[in-house]
Amino acid sequence: MFRASEGQPLTTMLRSMDTDLILVGLGGFCGALARYGINNVLAAGYLPWGTILANVTGSLLLGFVQVLAMKGVGLGSRFRLVAGVGFCGAYTTFSTFSMESLELLYNYQLAKASLYILGTTGCCLVSVLAGMALGSLFCNGLEKIGSGHPEQDRG
Repeated sequence: MFRASEGQPLTTMLRSMDTDLILVGLGGFCGALARYGINNVLAAGYLPWGTILANVTGSLLLGFVQVLAMKGVGLGSRFRLVAGVGFCGAYTTFSTFSMESLELLYNYQLAKASLYILGTTGCCLVSVLAGMALGSLFCNGLEKIGSGHPEQDRG
């Protein structure tokens, strides 16, 4: 019988990989549906608002998920696969952002393109940081509740 490098039988590793692929696929399916829904609700106006909203909120969620995964909080070891890789990977869309940026540039809409590129990039970076801060606050709150001291002594 073949053995994986960690001493597990190859069949066990393949089953685990199959489960991971299914979980990423399910997360991706949900993320793609959410992305599609946002684009149908938000019509493009001065800027492509659906793409902006998906990228900014997806960045916030990914920052939150990353902190939960790093601190071991969540629904198990595969939480990051479902929520981060699957959902956020399908929900956010750098390729659409890039194409829309190029379309603005090709149409000589330099002010719009600059606003879109710099605004989206800046907002997404701030959103990841905000998501990480929220994730840390959430984890700290869980730790306090778990220790039986929901409030710190203010003395």
